Amino acid sequence: MTGAEILDPPPSPATAVREAIAATLRDHPAVVADWLRGTPKTWGFLAGRAVGSARRLLARDLSDAERRQVWSGLWQELESLARTARR
Repeated sequence: MTGAEILDPPPSPATAVREAIAATLRDHPAVVADWLRGTPKTWGFLAGRAVGSARRLLARDLSDAERRQVWSGLWQELESLARTARR
């Protein structure tokens, strides 16, 4: 699978969240690098892309709780990348 494609049947919400985050990080390495440098507006861009990817994977709008899961999971992944980059 490339990017966030619609699957038939859609994946579980938890799987969609993981896939969306992975696709966002993979598809936007320059923005991730900018986030690591503290460039303004990169978080919003990445968060929006991840939510959009999850929405496409599930073929429906996300609930508030699912959207927060995407944001939380993305933040955790970015923080993990930041810790690795500081080593």
